[in-house]
Amino acid sequence: MRLRVGGDGVARKRLLYLLAAGSIACLLGLPTGLDGGLAPAMVEAEPAAVAAEPAREAQPASVSTAELQEVLSVAELPAVDVDVVVFSTQTSGLAAVRELALGAPHLRVALISCGNLLETPLAQGLSVEDARDIGAVKGGFYDEWRRAVIDSYARRGLRAFNSGGRFVYEPEAAAQALWTFVKGPKAGNVLFYSARLLGASDQGDQRYADIQVEGGGVLRLNTRYFVDASVEGDLARMLGASYRIGRHEAVYNDVAGVKPAYPAASNTYETAPQRLSALLTLKVYANTNAPRIATFVHPNYNPSTYASLAPMNQRNVSGFKTSWTMTIATLPNGKRELNETWSDWPDVGLAFQWIFSPEKRGEIRRRVLEWSINRVRYLQEHGYPKVGIASIPQKLYIREGPRILGIDTYTVADLRAGAARNPVALGCYVEYDRHDAFYPTHVEQTRYVRMPMEALMAQGHPRLLVSTAVSTDYAAYSSAVRMEPTRANMGGAAGAIIVLSDRLGVEPDQVPYAQVRSELLNRGYRLDVTG
Repeated sequence: MRLRVGGDGVARKRLLYLLAAGSIACLLGLPTGLDGGLAPAMVEAEPAAVAAEPAREAQPASVSTAELQEVLSVAELPAVDVDVVVFSTQTSGLAAVRELALGAPHLRVALISCGNLLETPLAQGLSVEDARDIGAVKGGFYDEWRRAVIDSYARRGLRAFNSGGRFVYEPEAAAQALWTFVKGPKAGNVLFYSARLLGASDQGDQRYADIQVEGGGVLRLNTRYFVDASVEGDLARMLGASYRIGRHEAVYNDVAGVKPAYPAASNTYETAPQRLSALLTLKVYANTNAPRIATFVHPNYNPSTYASLAPMNQRNVSGFKTSWTMTIATLPNGKRELNETWSDWPDVGLAFQWIFSPEKRGEIRRRVLEWSINRVRYLQEHGYPKVGIASIPQKLYIREGPRILGIDTYTVADLRAGAARNPVALGCYVEYDRHDAFYPTHVEQTRYVRMPMEALMAQGHPRLLVSTAVSTDYAAYSSAVRMEPTRANMGGAAGAIIVLSDRLGVEPDQVPYAQVRSELLNRGYRLDVTG
């Protein structure tokens, strides 16, 4: 493909410079300027401001979204016309794609992933079903995928359940089933792009997303509808949608220049999202010691960094034999999901940077992976020689990002009261479960989420649906809202709304709820809690 610009080609030159500056760091997972050291404190100091001019053109300090969008606005890009852009292969994005493939196979769907991978935690190490009363809330896409995984194990004479009857699976088994919904006969109208989002617009007739395609060039996707399925809300924020973040309800807007302050003691860290993790899959060897992690070879691991690791808390080391990882997260083939409080990266500042400094995501991933591998190595060398590493996730587990402001907002008061305003997605988990250092972190009461249709509709953006970073207050988000079965149900609802918007010839927010409800029920989704 060729980039065509008018005049003297300044826009083209500047665009190529910006791309070289690291705008595809998320895609390639390359280092982008962090120091690579460990962060023993709860939060790092706010990063220093980038110098106005890079020291050398070949090594610029960073690339801003505003710079890229300024250049893209005057560049004539190669374009592809589609009907729907689904941004991110999170669970909700895959569910939206599934409903679009089934309900409107004539629509062309562009699915954008941050690499040739599935970003959903289901394929990235989250291998124990996080839900309560799953029989009452599973349906549609999630149930299709779940049954496919169970059947794949059954054909090999294995059970996809632990001793307590909880659904468990290996990441590779989850991914194998999920890919069938993205490529092949089940997704005949889907165009998959491994790409980095550069710019977007939903103003008037200018509806598009500009992407840098892996191994290719810059491409404009002209579209009618958007679904932002990302945890980070990257597309929605780029389009100018307002949002909330952290443990408070102030409203921000990146395009308007109203951005949250870096989490610090001065603001009681209220802008911090939950801690992030690298969900390693471990393997417990029955009759022999595991391969030594000291000799583990991985592009994101330098064994020499182990020497700088502080000793682990002895209580965590001693308790590991009876931990959740070792007794509950027991996967087929002797594997384990590592998902302990002490395996969360302790620095909430890094979680904030992940969201608001996307050019740093590759380096953040490297740091967190290396730290996590070293902690498993510490266990192996301090009493657990049979515990080794089975697989490394391609993407970190990002539990929380912005909450995009919707036409409706689902609150913890709604959760407690069992409010059901045009519900399009059910979920069940505890009332509150939040991975951070601010108490309370857990409220055990079982609660059912009933997500309103209008909480998926971004305020002021009629062609944008949000299926992961939905409109809730922070306490409600920390319930079943952030769990994968619920996210799948919300994604299915987003897909169904677009199917009906196209079928009826109306804007998504004008689609009658009764028809959305009927569409979802016909697909096997659950919208009522019975019994």
